[in-house]
Amino acid sequence: MEVILVASVSKFIERMRYWCVQANMGYSQSDRWHFDPAAGNCDCSSLVIHCLREAGFDTGSANTTRDLSANLTARGWARVSNDGNPYPGDILLNDANHVAVYIGGGLIAQASVSETGGIAGAPGDQTGGETNVNNYYNFPWNCYLRWTGDNDLQGEIDMPVKTDPINWDGMNTTVEYALQDIKHKLDALGNAQNISDKIWFGPGNGVLEETPLYALRDIRNSVNSKLK
Repeated sequence: MEVILVASVSKFIERMRYWCVQANMGYSQSDRWHFDPAAGNCDCSSLVIHCLREAGFDTGSANTTRDLSANLTARGWARVSNDGNPYPGDILLNDANHVAVYIGGGLIAQASVSETGGIAGAPGDQTGGETNVNNYYNFPWNCYLRWTGDNDLQGEIDMPVKTDPINWDGMNTTVEYALQDIKHKLDALGNAQNISDKIWFGPGNGVLEETPLYALRDIRNSVNSKLK
């Protein structure tokens, strides 16, 4: 019986996270296809290509960062400008030097460098950071490669654009204003010394004095109801 794999962006993200966090994977360009969760090796492009295949994507003859774009854009991926706002599942590509995957929440998964600080090393992650999940940064990326087919994360990434109108706490404004308002409230939470500190927060009409715990609840509820 033929088994047909259905390409899954969520599976792609899950596999990147698995190999970078749970598996014991080192970095080595000379041993780059050694995918052994007990003690393996990869480099940045072999990791991405391997995870794409595990998630059901056709990668053609892709083998390095240099041929990744050509192979994927011929198979349902689009080359999107680096605007600093990747979607979960976007492949962050510097055509000559590096590739990583944006997994959401401001985080990327990647294979970085061996335990020697170079391009070759022993199997397994000797430093705890040869393969890693880290905060998003600009390498710089020449582009984001974005899947254009059916996307099982579509509901999570189809966010409104900044200029879209929205009614925010009874005021007709834009999504950009609402997001800035959320940011200010989250900053206030960050300035609290502990969970019982009082902060000022107005989720609707009037201003309430609440603890960060309840303010966070109200922010979440407000976002869920008004930005979906």
